[in-house]
Amino acid sequence: MKRALPLCVLFVLAGLAPASAANIPPELYLPLPALTLASGASATPVTLTNHLRDPDVPGTAVRVNVRLGSETADLYLALFDSATPLTVANFRNYITSGRFTDNFFHRSIPGFILQSGGFRFLNDTTYEAIATFPPVPNEFGASNLRGTIAMAKLGGDPDSATSGWFINLADNSANLDFQNGGFTVFGRVLGNGMVGIVDVLASVSTYNATIIDPAWANIPLLAGSVTRYNCLESSAALVSPLAYQVSSDNPALVSATVTNGVLQLTGSASTAGQTTIRITTTDLEGGTLASSFPITVLSSDPLIAWRQTNFSTTADTGSAANLSDPDADGIVNLLEYALGLSPTVPSTAGLPAAQVSAGNLSFTYKRAVATGLTYTVQTTTDLTTPASWNPAGVTQGTPDVNGNVTATTPVGTGPRYLRLSVTLAP
Repeated sequence: MKRALPLCVLFVLAGLAPASAANIPPELYLPLPALTLASGASATPVTLTNHLRDPDVPGTAVRVNVRLGSETADLYLALFDSATPLTVANFRNYITSGRFTDNFFHRSIPGFILQSGGFRFLNDTTYEAIATFPPVPNEFGASNLRGTIAMAKLGGDPDSATSGWFINLADNSANLDFQNGGFTVFGRVLGNGMVGIVDVLASVSTYNATIIDPAWANIPLLAGSVTRYNCLESSAALVSPLAYQVSSDNPALVSATVTNGVLQLTGSASTAGQTTIRITTTDLEGGTLASSFPITVLSSDPLIAWRQTNFSTTADTGSAANLSDPDADGIVNLLEYALGLSPTVPSTAGLPAAQVSAGNLSFTYKRAVATGLTYTVQTTTDLTTPASWNPAGVTQGTPDVNGNVTATTPVGTGPRYLRLSVTLAP
């Protein structure tokens, strides 16, 4: 028998071990969208797993907390959901039912396998065999290489796997891939878990305790008696493969929190502007990815909010100024706003359409904004005299359900003209 290792060795080795496979950092597979919030509003929650993923864990992630004496460590597993869906569903079922809590490794063969999933402690002095679900059909495909995890089963029955599972301590493909229909590999150990944790557990002395249970011919124990302290415990739990830290460049403008992978954003009720949300994503092997996206909080003033949407500014200056015409279509920004037109795309669509009928000159315009502006229709018979424009004699209808307003004035004798004047309401 091998001698028991000092208890401190678990963490001494863990910091020095290379990863069992090269870690691929998290990736942004669907860009985070630029968001716009109304003043004081909250954004639709953003589920970060819809945008970020860990290429190393395309399916289920599992944390196995292991204990060696008074020392504990977390071993992380990536399960192969797509390749072995029935086996993964079976393994998940044992975890969610609590049957993979307070287990212990009951079989250790150096250079071969380390096995758990057969027994669990009820308390510090008693244990029981794990109650099993119906056997799962064999799904052999991937080879039993070092660092993979596979299902244990009965000899001569490929479809007999239930709760027992093991970690391959070496390349066992020449043996286990061709035995009993092949042993189903359904996951692998992540990061430095093999050298840092599994190999340390596998180096603990083993004992023949078949007098207590026939399955304990190679049970690893810190000392030669089967007690809870001497056994190597394991408890499995489903975990998220990614963790997130989120921050806002301007927390007073937009507050940002993340809970269970869901990003919550709330805009200020008193301040408008733009800021950046930053996310640091960390995988189970310590790989990180920094990503960010802009977010705009619109002003409660509709004109300023329109200016933010179209020009990304709150200031009445430059191309965003009310009297500027950045698209050079002859319609200044304030009028574009009033008529519901784009200030950056030249267009005459939506301008008042004039007609003469039954002795009246009329035109219809769309009143796009109901508040913050004064709409006045004026008339004149003399285009050469600016001061002659006057609303007297003009009948201006009320907006219909679509915001359309029709204004009319008698033609009388000589020419008659109509125009729409839009000013900021006092």
